[in-house]
Amino acid sequence: MKKYRDARGWLYQVMPDGVGGYTYKGQYLKPGAISWHRMSQLPWRNTKAEAQADLDAYAEKKGWEVI
Repeated sequence: MKKYRDARGWLYQVMPDGVGGYTYKGQYLKPGAISWHRMSQLPWRNTKAEAQADLDAYAEKKGWEVI
């Protein structure tokens, strides 16, 4: 799965929900932070592949770096 970094140094990747792990969504981590946050811009998906496709499209639109 691809991971991204934006110009501010925030990291982005697809992760499962924290409860059952049955849905997936792009999440971000700010520099110096210890916990990930869900991206409100992206929907919950039933598979990692669907959530990754959402994140890939969003990252391309924003010009984020693949890491």
